[in-house]
Amino acid sequence: MNIMRFVVPKSLVEHVTVDSTVRQAFEKMRFHRYVAIPVIDGAGRYVGTLRNDDIFTYFLDSGRFDTRSAERDKVSEILDTAYSRPVYHNSSMNELVEKLGEHNFVPVVDDRGCFVGIILRRDILNFLFSNYMENNKEKGGN
Repeated sequence: MNIMRFVVPKSLVEHVTVDSTVRQAFEKMRFHRYVAIPVIDGAGRYVGTLRNDDIFTYFLDSGRFDTRSAERDKVSEILDTAYSRPVYHNSSMNELVEKLGEHNFVPVVDDRGCFVGIILRRDILNFLFSNYMENNKEKGGN
């Protein structure tokens, strides 16, 4: 099955760039009530996923809870790039489901590493549930 049918395209996904400040990212995440947000570079390549944990750690480690430093420091300085590896647009459903077991969404990239969009865990769960219900009806089950 082609995983691209589940992709929420980049144009509909809130994201930040590596040049965004910590404060900009924090405010965007707060406004949209996100716990994580994709980070892309100037060429549109996926770099990583910024989590609210990254921001909390930033403030706790700096010992400053004002916004002055957060207005100066870049997202790229606090990003844990190993946190959420993307899947490629031609990945299998097995690989996708494995990643979704760990995260609420999985970033999708093309062959060049450019950010295409995300696949949400809830969309896959809804798809699997509807298929389960459909198969169960065919077999005469509940």
